[in-house]
Amino acid sequence: MRFRVPTDLRDRVGSRFLVRPLRQAPGETARLAAALLDMALSNAFRSMRQGGGVVDIDKLLKDAENAFQLTIGGVRLPNGTHLTNVRIDTPEDERQFHALMAAAPPTSTSQGTKAVAVERRKEALLSALAATHLADLERAGRDKKTVLESRHSLMLLRGIVGDIPAADLTSDHCRQFFDEVAHWPRHATKRPEFANLAVREVLAKAKTMAELPPAVATLNKHHQRLSTFFNWLKKNKHLTENPLHGLVRQDKDDAEEETGRAFTQDELDAIFEPTAYVAWAAKYPHRFWVPILALYSGARVTELSQLYVADVEVINGIAGYHINRRFAGQKLKNKASRRFVPLAQPVLDAGFLRFVEEAKLAGEARLFPQLPNNDGGGFGKQMSKQFSAYLKKRAVTEAGLGMHAFRHTLATRLARAKVPLQTIGRITGHKGEQGTLGKFYIDEPTLAERLAALGQFVPGVPLMRYSP
Repeated sequence: MRFRVPTDLRDRVGSRFLVRPLRQAPGETARLAAALLDMALSNAFRSMRQGGGVVDIDKLLKDAENAFQLTIGGVRLPNGTHLTNVRIDTPEDERQFHALMAAAPPTSTSQGTKAVAVERRKEALLSALAATHLADLERAGRDKKTVLESRHSLMLLRGIVGDIPAADLTSDHCRQFFDEVAHWPRHATKRPEFANLAVREVLAKAKTMAELPPAVATLNKHHQRLSTFFNWLKKNKHLTENPLHGLVRQDKDDAEEETGRAFTQDELDAIFEPTAYVAWAAKYPHRFWVPILALYSGARVTELSQLYVADVEVINGIAGYHINRRFAGQKLKNKASRRFVPLAQPVLDAGFLRFVEEAKLAGEARLFPQLPNNDGGGFGKQMSKQFSAYLKKRAVTEAGLGMHAFRHTLATRLARAKVPLQTIGRITGHKGEQGTLGKFYIDEPTLAERLAALGQFVPGVPLMRYSP
């Protein structure tokens, strides 16, 4: 059954259609199963429109699917055995059950005929186990983005190798997966040319097009998510071994992620051209401040978008802000991400502390309350989209270039200025060579050093003063 997702909810659901097997013979039974799933979806969509928060569509449909079953209240076999509460999932199951039991030899017992409860055990298919695994990840408090990405990898796995019993998985299935996923087009779920197509149909079409292959880092992430799933299957006794162990992995040095590049001076000039920048930023304060903070800190877009008023402090006479996980909705990429970032003098001159005071007087807890976190993936999603749209208007159109380029810009120019890499890492939240950066929070002895390092950053663009 293919269910169309309402247009206004597609961004939150993540697809245009939801496809589910009915597992029923054609006819009235199948139509009843479809109606139950349709009703469950309708209720979910209504809840989402009414502000019901994040709805786990997969779990909801699985619950509705499990709720539908045919039950035989009582059957007396030819050999005299009386069975009660026999659960049968399809009419075909019922016919097979009668044929099997009719051939059973007579049984006798000194206590007479006993009532026996018989339940058909479904095969442990990838679809069912993947749903349970994802639910376990959520129950364990894994990041929403992690669960979403895992769901994507497992969806591709089922689409490529089929919804087979997990116990049948082999290394050859894994090889098949990576051979095929190497052709998966970027942003396939959002592109109209791939709309309404199954995984294998998308791959077949992509192979006829001049599509760029996925980045090595993307393939490595698929490997990591599948390995996590396979190890979970092993722990739950659905597999005896992780089938990925039979594959030869790339050396880490050959699998470094290509994360983009720094902005050129011409691109920075175009971005911060006063008239264009102020006109774009006038709608929301986060448009004015997040790019400026990113330029002078190299912080990630989510780190800046999730800042609270209370994150901004003056320590040892140095103003800066905490990047941490102290308040609702905040998250860290890794341990080294936890840090205190000094505010460069140009940012102070532009009036940042005045803006913070304005937000405080307005009673705002977050610095940028207009940035939502609807799907639990972080507050930076909308900021990235808005900035990417602005880049295109400023004729900065290279694919993949966005907020992350500020991170490269700061690190690259500080390195050219001979700033020690460890100092740069303390500013940007990169892991140190000795792994020590993950242990500090503010690291007061190095605050002055980091502030002095930021003084050597020369982006070559003037900053406008903030107007309340």
